[in-house]
Amino acid sequence: MNMGKFSISGNFFEHQGRTLFYLLLEPLSVEAHGSILFLPPFAEEMNKSRHIVASQARSLAAQGNRVMLLDLTGCGDAGGDFLDASWQVWLEDAMAAAETLTRMGTVPLHLWGLRLGALLACELSAARAGVEKLMLWQPVLNGEQQIDQFLRLRTVATAVNSTGTFDRKTLWSELRAGRSLEIAGYALSSALALEMSKSRLSDLKPSCREIHWLEIGALARDGLSVASESVIENWEKQGLSLSKASVLGDPFWRTVDAGINYSLQHTTSQAFTQT
Repeated sequence: MNMGKFSISGNFFEHQGRTLFYLLLEPLSVEAHGSILFLPPFAEEMNKSRHIVASQARSLAAQGNRVMLLDLTGCGDAGGDFLDASWQVWLEDAMAAAETLTRMGTVPLHLWGLRLGALLACELSAARAGVEKLMLWQPVLNGEQQIDQFLRLRTVATAVNSTGTFDRKTLWSELRAGRSLEIAGYALSSALALEMSKSRLSDLKPSCREIHWLEIGALARDGLSVASESVIENWEKQGLSLSKASVLGDPFWRTVDAGINYSLQHTTSQAFTQT
């Protein structure tokens, strides 16, 4: 599809017997000066945020970046079922996508992740050399936190017929026993939950030139959370270069048809401006 300043195409590729899908946005009037791989958030957060991500991707492509929006195994238009996914599988998917994107042109590789995708981007950067920039949108600080949030949806779903109490211990016991759980239309596997729960930003040291950490606050005075500041302080002590900001807005990954956050979009685009 020709959009004037950039093109959009959808493509499948095979990796270790899995079929992955991505949308690729490429500038038309100039040679791409950077390649950006987007890693998506978890489960329904991905669906709710697609139009926000697509708007940002168009902006980035129009300013001269090649942008790949990846669907991981069991998600979106990729092959497999959600039950087939594991954290290691998703890391391998991301690694394969990064290699595919790198082969398209000899320009710097950047990673951009939203929520759980930000955690995955940091895992990828720690495991793979050659990443120039990391753009982290509202990063999930650890996988266990994300799973806990997801498990609470089961409580919401059963609240009509029960007290709706969040029995974290019982649900995690089911997962540790190797059983999957049906939650909000997704079959959460034991493997995915247990592997994700071990991933923590505080344990990682991304390998890249610069990191941009952006969070969204409901009030103009809102800054980053105390937990986020703790991770950032730890990274800075290890010599990592970070910029951090909080922009005014609503958590669009929780809302259907949320409006475009132009402050977030502008700040992100500025970080990827050619230098």
